[in-house]
Amino acid sequence: MRLPIILQVFLVAFLHGCHKAVEGAFSATVESGEEHCYNVIAPAGVQSTIHGNFDILDDNESPDPIGVVLYDSRMTPVWRSERDAQEGTFSITGEGKYELCIQNGSMGNDDYVAAKDGIDREVGFAIRVVPPVRGIEGEAGPDDRLTSHLIELSEKLMEGLDTMTDHQEYMRERENRHTVLADSTFNRVVQWTILEAIVLILISFGQVLYLKKFFEQRRYL
Repeated sequence: MRLPIILQVFLVAFLHGCHKAVEGAFSATVESGEEHCYNVIAPAGVQSTIHGNFDILDDNESPDPIGVVLYDSRMTPVWRSERDAQEGTFSITGEGKYELCIQNGSMGNDDYVAAKDGIDREVGFAIRVVPPVRGIEGEAGPDDRLTSHLIELSEKLMEGLDTMTDHQEYMRERENRHTVLADSTFNRVVQWTILEAIVLILISFGQVLYLKKFFEQRRYL
């Protein structure tokens, strides 16, 4: 039995929302001269979409030493970030094991990124595995072709929404870092203000004692 086209649209959106196998946005501090790698596994036997992004959260530091590479199960690079990139996105299709590696500074003879500079950097990243959505079974017709087209558009739309959500998380992480820095600066200012007040009180008290002793000596003379 064929489904009304509007019902097919809702079914596509529902199936797309239920088929996310792996997803998440994270952040990690990558030490200078080190590399952090994270694995995901796409279901075997089907061509899933593996997509994600990264964003360097240290806005005041140069992004030159940061390089992000996605490897397949044979450790062949299938995507890598551009040099001097503050952020980037990727989207490929495949199956099996994939490894996302983030390095901070060149390692050995690797000249893909700039040399390490001794500065640790915090990098936000996300990687998702989305299995393909099953189309409407049966003989292909105009409605089925339209449904397939809607599936493709839905996947692209959800991928864009995921990327936007990740960047919102990175913005919140930056805000939290700035809040912590502002609170730390405010606490230091308060501490120095209190210390300055105590020093001024002690100096004033010492001046009063000195003047009192000075006038007492003149009175005796």
